[in-house]
Amino acid sequence: MSWDIDVSEKLYQRLANEIFFRILHGKYRTGDKMPSYTELAKEAGSSPETVRKAFRELQHYGVIEKMRRGYFVTADEAVVMAYRQQYLVCPNCHEMIHNAD
Repeated sequence: MSWDIDVSEKLYQRLANEIFFRILHGKYRTGDKMPSYTELAKEAGSSPETVRKAFRELQHYGVIEKMRRGYFVTADEAVVMAYRQQYLVCPNCHEMIHNAD
């Protein structure tokens, strides 16, 4: 699987953005357990520390939650739907656009 990561931001921010859009597109669904730092680091070609920082960023925005058994996509569908409406032209069309508001 190839990761489409832009080079103008810090690596952990780029990784957080990629994971964020994978959540919006349903690769990781609400309530799902996220892969471990090590698994995502291998997949993305980064370090586990970079993944940890990306998770912290996503946690800050309420997209993922830390639980005793790891990180999970928020179970709050309203949070994900709000981000879909803000960042996707059509939540079911997989066409990305950021609204200027």
